[in-house]
Amino acid sequence: MTVYIPEWTKVSGRNLQIKKVLNALDDVCVVRRPLRPTGWAPDLFVQHPETGWIAIAVSDESFSVLDSAQLFETEGRLAFEQLLARFADLKGISDPTNHNLLKLLLMWSCSPEEARVLSERYMDRFGVRLLSKEQFMRLGYKLIPRLFAQLGEKGEQLLLGHYFPEAEIPEIFTTRRHFHRDNSARLTRYFLDNQQEWAAKLDLEPPVEQAEVAKDFSVRVVNGVAGSGKTLIALNRALMLAEMFPSQRILVLIHNTPIVADIKDRLHRTRGSIPNNLEITTFFGWAHQQWRNVFQTRLKMPDRPQQEVPELIKHYRTRWPDLKLTEVQLVDELDFINESLIVDEPSYLVASRAGQGFALRAKDREQVWSLYEIVTTALAKEQQRLWSAVPREICLAESHERLSKYHHILVDEAQFFAPSWFQVVKLATEAEGHLFLCADPNQGFMKSRLSWKNVGLDVAGRTKKLRKSYRTTQAILEAASRILAQSAPGDPDDFLEPDWNGMEQGTSPLLIYTDSPQDAVDRLTNELAAIIKHGQVPLSSLLVIYGDSIQKHLLYDQLGRRFGTERIWWLNRKEHKKEPPNGYGQDYLRLAYLETATGLEASVVFLIGVESLFAENDMPGVSNEERVARKEENARKLYMAITRAGHQLVLVSTQRLPHSIESLFEKVSPLTS
Repeated sequence: MTVYIPEWTKVSGRNLQIKKVLNALDDVCVVRRPLRPTGWAPDLFVQHPETGWIAIAVSDESFSVLDSAQLFETEGRLAFEQLLARFADLKGISDPTNHNLLKLLLMWSCSPEEARVLSERYMDRFGVRLLSKEQFMRLGYKLIPRLFAQLGEKGEQLLLGHYFPEAEIPEIFTTRRHFHRDNSARLTRYFLDNQQEWAAKLDLEPPVEQAEVAKDFSVRVVNGVAGSGKTLIALNRALMLAEMFPSQRILVLIHNTPIVADIKDRLHRTRGSIPNNLEITTFFGWAHQQWRNVFQTRLKMPDRPQQEVPELIKHYRTRWPDLKLTEVQLVDELDFINESLIVDEPSYLVASRAGQGFALRAKDREQVWSLYEIVTTALAKEQQRLWSAVPREICLAESHERLSKYHHILVDEAQFFAPSWFQVVKLATEAEGHLFLCADPNQGFMKSRLSWKNVGLDVAGRTKKLRKSYRTTQAILEAASRILAQSAPGDPDDFLEPDWNGMEQGTSPLLIYTDSPQDAVDRLTNELAAIIKHGQVPLSSLLVIYGDSIQKHLLYDQLGRRFGTERIWWLNRKEHKKEPPNGYGQDYLRLAYLETATGLEASVVFLIGVESLFAENDMPGVSNEERVARKEENARKLYMAITRAGHQLVLVSTQRLPHSIESLFEKVSPLTS
């Protein structure tokens, strides 16, 4: 079926009749309506990916007003001729593009004979074809394909850039830009593809029809494979909304701090600033402020939650010596209770724990609940709480009128959101607001394998799947997908099989073995230096992702000595979490911890210190159920890390990889020379 960008969801009268004709076109046709035209613009453009474009406008002028037999020039005839002149010489797209583009004006109030007379009078003068409503309704589906005209790459860029500027992607937002070896004098511009643009404009109507949009709280979900442009879609949509509705509040929630800082840096470099009514932040950064709004006091958290909470659990768990779970598992279970909004012990005893990775008997649950109450009480005495308790407390509060409300909330990486998080988001959405979700089920669909329905979101018939990846190459995505399939098959209904058609093949991910962690850091540093020296690649196109098997400070210090600490943006360093070391707009080599790398991307990505993710048998004393769960979790982390790369992925390892994984890489000595 014909694709409409934006969708024609609320059409009636004339537009409904026009849509019936357009629906009969080839399924690959795309119908675009300008959202925010500057000056006069055609009502719509129709594009066929192979045969070209046509511009269509509609006039309601009657023949009696335009009849040349009248003695005097009428205002209506003058206005009509001015319209034809504007249509003939479209602003923003100079010749030869303007000359090549076919233009069709539908005379909605004229008979076929009247339209023929007018066409004979004006066709030679303006080059615009005129067609009556009757002819269009009867023959439009045959005529439009005959009028498609090829515009060429430059022509399409001119047309898209002028009439659909919101679909253009700044160069800094595409990972593949630095490997274009064409030295000819031409300007390369990047645009969302049809499916990405369609997703970004879901439920958007031109301003004149905004009043007709349904007032109910609505949800949209975009599920996409890695590199399909989900974050671009969310940002593109948020920027459009912010500009179209300057009086409305727009919120973009992202899973981790590094990607928020990275996005803000790119927006400052491409736009100079962020719209005043647009807020981009992490969920917990936003929830922290919402908690303060609700409770009208300062939120106090443990200074070192990664150490203090496990120590607290270790102290109190001695009361139940037969409880076999580790401190890490118990922390996860207490978070599960908070995130699932479980309010009492009976509810916990019957709650589904699917996806937790370890089983609990009824007696175990009773003991865990008792531990939960004791730990929560101990923290409360210090006016502290678990981080997972923050959204829970907001949900269970009675003062929701104090929450900051938003007309549009967009969630990126929604697969990582917990039920309590979604509940806070819903509470903060205006009654007439909209929720837009982007997710990659291949990275782990929802916390604890919940469904959208389980968290109170009805998305039936409102989900779009994007299977084509634009960030990376087929070789890289195939390797990541095979690792995922080996260890984390999951639910086939949730898994998104990529569409390989048209993808650049690229080269296999590269594997470098070293003898020790120090050797790994030395080798990585040397390879980065060689790439920068010989490949003339800016630092911003490189990303280093490190795991737990490497000394992060050693890595940072060595990179700083080689390239200068002022040029290293360690996204996990306290001083660099919110913005780069020397402010926005500089060229930085980015360094990020594996657990927080979701959403980041670069042309070349180095992985170091991730050996633990490949371990197959190094799990003594672990149940088979937990071993399977850990293996699946590690596979999803690898899938995420590998697919950050747009052009090349390099893994530096001090340990031999399992053969099933090693075979997906090309082992090399020096990567560069």
